[in-house]
Amino acid sequence: MTSFVCNKESARLKALHQYQILDTPPEEAFDDLAFLAAQICNTPIALVNLIDANRQWFKAKVGLNIPEMPLNKGFDPICLESGEVLIIPDTLADERFATNPLVTSAEFAVRFYAGAPLLASGGEAIGTLCIVDRVPHQISLQQVEALQTLSRMVVRQLEIRRNLVELASIKQEYKQVQEALHQSESIFGSFFNSSPMMMGIVELVDNDILHILDNPATAKFFGLTPEAMQNRLARDMGATDWCISQWIHYYRQAERTQSHVKFEYSDNIPQGQTWVSATVATITANSGSRPQFVYMAEDITERKQIEQKICEQAALLDIVSDAIVVQDLSNKILLWNKNAEKLYGWKSEEAIGKHFNELFSTELLAQHLEIYQTVLKNGFWQGELRKTSKSGKRLIIESRWMLMKDEYFQAKSILAVDTDITQNKQLEKQVLRTQRVESIGTLASGIAHDLNNVLSPILMSVHLLKSKNHDQQISQMLSIIESNAKRGADLVKQVLSFARGIEGDIQGQTLTPQHTVLQVKHLISEMQQIILQTFPKSIAVHAEIQEDLLPICADSTQLHQVLINLCLNARDAMLTGGTLTISAENIWIDEIYASMHIGATVGAYIVLTVVDTGSGISQEILDKIFEPFFTTKELGKGTGLGLSTVMKIIKEHDGFITVSSRVGKGTKLQVYLPAVNQVPTQSLQNIEIPTGAGECILVVDDETAIQEITKTSLENYNYTAITASDGMEALAIYSQHKEKISAAIIDMMMSKMDGATTIRTLQRLNPLLPIIAVSGLATSEQVPIDKTAEYTAFLPKPYTTQELLKTLHAVISY
Repeated sequence: MTSFVCNKESARLKALHQYQILDTPPEEAFDDLAFLAAQICNTPIALVNLIDANRQWFKAKVGLNIPEMPLNKGFDPICLESGEVLIIPDTLADERFATNPLVTSAEFAVRFYAGAPLLASGGEAIGTLCIVDRVPHQISLQQVEALQTLSRMVVRQLEIRRNLVELASIKQEYKQVQEALHQSESIFGSFFNSSPMMMGIVELVDNDILHILDNPATAKFFGLTPEAMQNRLARDMGATDWCISQWIHYYRQAERTQSHVKFEYSDNIPQGQTWVSATVATITANSGSRPQFVYMAEDITERKQIEQKICEQAALLDIVSDAIVVQDLSNKILLWNKNAEKLYGWKSEEAIGKHFNELFSTELLAQHLEIYQTVLKNGFWQGELRKTSKSGKRLIIESRWMLMKDEYFQAKSILAVDTDITQNKQLEKQVLRTQRVESIGTLASGIAHDLNNVLSPILMSVHLLKSKNHDQQISQMLSIIESNAKRGADLVKQVLSFARGIEGDIQGQTLTPQHTVLQVKHLISEMQQIILQTFPKSIAVHAEIQEDLLPICADSTQLHQVLINLCLNARDAMLTGGTLTISAENIWIDEIYASMHIGATVGAYIVLTVVDTGSGISQEILDKIFEPFFTTKELGKGTGLGLSTVMKIIKEHDGFITVSSRVGKGTKLQVYLPAVNQVPTQSLQNIEIPTGAGECILVVDDETAIQEITKTSLENYNYTAITASDGMEALAIYSQHKEKISAAIIDMMMSKMDGATTIRTLQRLNPLLPIIAVSGLATSEQVPIDKTAEYTAFLPKPYTTQELLKTLHAVISY
């Protein structure tokens, strides 16, 4: 019920407000109706009362000077609610109204009231036409009917007033529309006549185009005036058949689809090729018998020529070897050439429109912002950047940035030219590493020379002392000295092997390995001792060697270098300790296994295995570990030459190597070397030492200790000896005693005259003089002796008495 009342009240108020009468000035028509009601009913007061949501507003009033009254006073709301005429002859006599403020107040003292509701066209009561007296009053039936008639006249006057207002509003709107239309026509005419674009209205007539209206831009394109073009066919104005057919095709398409059609076309005219971009549409509100069309066209010949030039320039950008990128001031990529695609991996359609940080890692953002500010300030920046490609490849880029400006010299975009210098940087590092390693090699050679000069007399002295001593305890001590001196000599050989390997690579020398038949178990035993004495105690070492292990033909020094490198890598992988296992066993490689491993052939091999429990190697870099200069160690802790040297040595021995690893579990490297069926070479210790027959030997060495011990050793084995401290002295002695001297032992490194010069001079004096060249540094390839001659030989320092006597016996007995 409450909802119904609310809806009824809303409808009533809506009906009232549609008349737009509230709070308007007095109007004569309404005042006359109120006056007529007072006269007919013979009352001093008459009102045209319109009842709003919270007030009673008097549009016309007779005998009352107030404009409105609160809604809770008076009798009109009661009349309004009933919707019928309300008559109260005497308010004091009617207990319903006797206490009403209008009745009891001295200001109003209303004693009589009669009101007729004002009913809108929809039946809504929007107010009353009422009469009031301050004394009781009676009203006749004719007066009541007259009051009702007057109320209807009030509503009719409201309707007339509303219609007049609406009519005035329509007139005003029409006037405004007329003015707007005139203004629009004026604007369109101005735009039509001044527009640089061609536009107009045409009709299609007999497979031709009739021009109804054209602007000056179209006329200029045809070389005519707008008046000369009016109502003329396109063919009559010089348009080609092909051009006309193209336009008719697009006009028909617009007619068929009832939408605008946009197209571009080119045509050859006497002035050359011309390009036009056009849009056509059908005119739907057309009163004529033929369809009409509107067109807008633009001569884009110049734009097409510019586009062609841009395409040519873009092609040039794709030809250059650098990556070229253009980005706007918000870092959005505008241009991405072919080499940018090749370098970074993103296609142009992937890159263009994206921001810098969407492609490259956020690590570059701070640096990128700094460069950006520098370019805005100085107009240019150049330097090196480290970027990561789409595939994850790390790149070193030489980048040059330039600020681009528009025709108003305002910053518009940034051009970046990027050159990949990753390979150059790697080569630069390799050169620096090579230079560093070369320096180390030179230093190692010098140290090795001095150490050999120190070890040579020790080894020879031990042999002499052992031959003259018969005390078992002293002999045991001498054996310990000899063993440690030989071990020192072996270490020096390893240093020399390292130095020669570097110098050989640099100077193009070829070092011939000294292959002998040997047992790998001896090398493993020696390596186990070295590891126990030099590796951290947290690393446990185990050796597992098959009992009937086959011998191999190899250079013991080089194989020792292989083991050293593999064990050192294993040590570096076990920083917190672990287990290092070295094993050797026989294996037969069949055809299937050989086909699966490069370098393997069918036959007997021994496999040398080095296993660690270290950090392991990831699969991404496992294939790179044998590359020269590749290292995962920190700067200054590795040259990247260890495993590449191992691979080179193994290949020279006709072997091959395999590797397997798991990150966090460890690494296993297996070296396969061909086995032989020969007996290992007999140790010099077990060979009978040859003695002399009183021959005189010239000993030339700048080390006094070596002179003395060599002279003593020779004399102990039935030789005589003459010593010289340098080449000049040696030549003088030989000139005096050349008939007596049977051979010469010459050191290659001497101060006043080196060994090479001394040998060449002696050979000029006596080409058949037996000569043994000795050195703690040089190789046999660096000694100027005939290597095919049986009366010349090279003996590396340090050497034992056995080695010296055996070599001397060989050159003298030729």
